[in-house]
Amino acid sequence: MTANPGLRPIDPQLREVIGGAVDQRGIAAKVAAEAAARGVTDVFFVGCGGSWASSVPAHASLSASAAGLASHNVNAAEFLAAPPPRLSERALVVASSHSGATPETVAAARLAREAGAYVVSVATDADNPLGELGDAAFTYHSEKTITAAKHVLLGQLVQELLRAGGADLDYDTLTRGYEALPDALADATEAHEEVSATIARETADADLTFVVGGGNAYGVAFLLSVCYLMEMQWKKSVCVASGDFFHGAFEMVVGDAPLILLRSEDGTRAMADRVAAFAPKATSRLYTLDSAALELPGVPAAARAELSAPVLANLATRLADHFESVTGHSLDERRYMHKMAY
Repeated sequence: MTANPGLRPIDPQLREVIGGAVDQRGIAAKVAAEAAARGVTDVFFVGCGGSWASSVPAHASLSASAAGLASHNVNAAEFLAAPPPRLSERALVVASSHSGATPETVAAARLAREAGAYVVSVATDADNPLGELGDAAFTYHSEKTITAAKHVLLGQLVQELLRAGGADLDYDTLTRGYEALPDALADATEAHEEVSATIARETADADLTFVVGGGNAYGVAFLLSVCYLMEMQWKKSVCVASGDFFHGAFEMVVGDAPLILLRSEDGTRAMADRVAAFAPKATSRLYTLDSAALELPGVPAAARAELSAPVLANLATRLADHFESVTGHSLDERRYMHKMAY
């Protein structure tokens, strides 16, 4: 166990990183135009762990449209083990890996190229094996503000794919929302500090922590439970989709078992409302990360559903900092990852 690192500051480059992601809308438009020219019919979002989870909002948005594009969000290892039958020259494969070197994701991108697909990489930079395989690249140049930046990059890509396909959306409003996000996200993260500190302080001793989320917030729930609590804090946790909560998982929420609920503003919010109404009957420790509770200055009301995912993602990232401060366990410490062959 390393010495207690104390509470890290909020990423001082948060605005710069998110702004840099927003500024890549032009790349998204070029990718969308090329996809249309190629007659793309299927979009595959491919990655592992947190990178897979980062694609959930984009997949949800594209799946909810009527633009004629079929969306798939596939773990890279599964993509390799059982190549999708619709993988062809009419596929767009968006492969995400923070380092750009995740073996399964790099191999999936290589398989996609061999099938003639149009391949786009998403990583912290393009100077890596994944970037070399991509026909185009999205980058965010950060070791801290990762998931929220990916949400912006992939969200704008989906918007441009839908625009190229003639989908009827209020693109001007959505664009204004993304342009306001750098400042709004920084303000929201600062405003949530007391809540984040309370959650970490009151749940750090838990034997098991439930994390629940649905819709475009499910990926954030996965990130918080699997990546932050289990991988980075070595805490027992389970991630449950809000639509499945009442089909088994809720039987184990007893006494003072902590439940952290992610509440987005998309069409699935009613599922989170149902969990929120039940949880106090079963546990004394219900905590909520709710984008609707934050002001998000400059973000139009009609864009909030779309942008609630990156807001929740950054709150979850900051919550991990608070857990690190309380437990004394560094977010950078691992038992097995990058330390042994597996």
